[in-house]
Amino acid sequence: MREHYVFLLETLDVKFSGLDSHLYSKEVLSAVELEDITAEMTSFRANEKLLSALSRKSPQQFQLFLDALDNCGQRHVRNVISDQPGLKHVGSFIKKRFG
Repeated sequence: MREHYVFLLETLDVKFSGLDSHLYSKEVLSAVELEDITAEMTSFRANEKLLSALSRKSPQQFQLFLDALDNCGQRHVRNVISDQPGLKHVGSFIKKRFG
């Protein structure tokens, strides 16, 4: 489980891909969450903020996150975590870590 979290922290491109804005437009992220993410100076910290926010989301919103990866040029990230047998549990792992 930890490998998914670390992979996402190190691989996601939240700030420059438009992923954060896309998630906001789909109402996965609130305005406050979007502001917290965009205020971070490093991609790593922005990724942490996003994963923390996702830990409080519904399974449907987590699915929107996965879809957003496709729409924001990060299909490779989705493909890697989707090929992992623990994908269904990534959301619950994030919740345990930050929830």
